[in-house]
Amino acid sequence: MQELTSRQKQIIDISINIISERGIRNLTMKNLSSELGISEPAIYRHFESKQKILIAVLDSFKHQNRLINENIQNNEETSFQNLIRVIEMIINKLNNNPAMSAVIFSEETFQNQSELSGMVMNIMNSTIEFFTNIIGRGQEDGSIRSDIGKDELSVIVMGSIRHIVTVWRLSGFKVDLNKSGEKLIKSLEVMISA
Repeated sequence: MQELTSRQKQIIDISINIISERGIRNLTMKNLSSELGISEPAIYRHFESKQKILIAVLDSFKHQNRLINENIQNNEETSFQNLIRVIEMIINKLNNNPAMSAVIFSEETFQNQSELSGMVMNIMNSTIEFFTNIIGRGQEDGSIRSDIGKDELSVIVMGSIRHIVTVWRLSGFKVDLNKSGEKLIKSLEVMISA
């Protein structure tokens, strides 16, 4: 990921908030300039288009996912413990940045823009592949049940995370995401740990 300036990071953060609060149609240079307190031409010095801002938003999320993946690669825990840790990290990241969930879990937002929808698809595929790899290793090390395929278990895990995040978002962030995450983890311990 290209190093961003502090102003670019600010533009990305405000863009995420606008999308979360008002929808992607309201992510305009005019609204951005108003929120930032700078002129529209000043934004173009940092990003040449709205498309480039959205690419940077998705790149930022992809980079955060990569950091989570790297964080658990070289530790001594079982694969099931790593899986739980990844779920906790994802929930914590979203809980600390609710607006990001509106971007990441709203892939239909980008469906008419092939470059952006391709990026979202890439993020989704790399996340499911990451879960599949952890679960596969867990089946090999005996920490995750092996009578259900790793692909199916990955979909169960990812779908469960998506469900609790969607409920949290639709409640206006009033549902306690951390408690929902704890309940999910307890259920996963019963359902998939060996």
